[in-house]
Amino acid sequence: MGKNHTKVLHSGEKWGNVARMQRPVLVGEFECTLDAKKRIAIPARLRPSFAEGIYVTHGHERCLAGFTPEGFARYLDEQIKDTSAMSSKGRALRRFTAGGAVFEQPDGQGRVTLPARLLEFAGITREATVIGVQDQIEIWDRAAWAEYLAHLEEGADATADELAI
Repeated sequence: MGKNHTKVLHSGEKWGNVARMQRPVLVGEFECTLDAKKRIAIPARLRPSFAEGIYVTHGHERCLAGFTPEGFARYLDEQIKDTSAMSSKGRALRRFTAGGAVFEQPDGQGRVTLPARLLEFAGITREATVIGVQDQIEIWDRAAWAEYLAHLEEGADATADELAI
């Protein structure tokens, strides 16, 4: 049996190697433009992951975060686990994430409409950059992403050293 194959069990047999479901890893950087209807096309390379729809919400560092339905549920579960509903900061974080979220089904060309309030939050007017961040995508104003990336690149080695401790 290969490493990623499922074995059918017969009476008295032990479990063999079972194929694990693989979630696609979302990576890359893509320049996009909002159309007149405030739609953005999910980059073709990332589109298959969002065939069941996409949740878009406030991200950190003034970007938007996009999740698959399964990924968004997992993300919300992590928030519940890591923050107390008894804490005002925990409640605020939940409101920020879940309360600000929208669900969109991409059209035939992979486009989704982004609400004005989310676009305003991220400062996106027309030119955007979509980046894959492992299990989600982020949608940035293109100029804001360039500035953030330059800052990130300047401190990458120091950050790696700090996290290694």
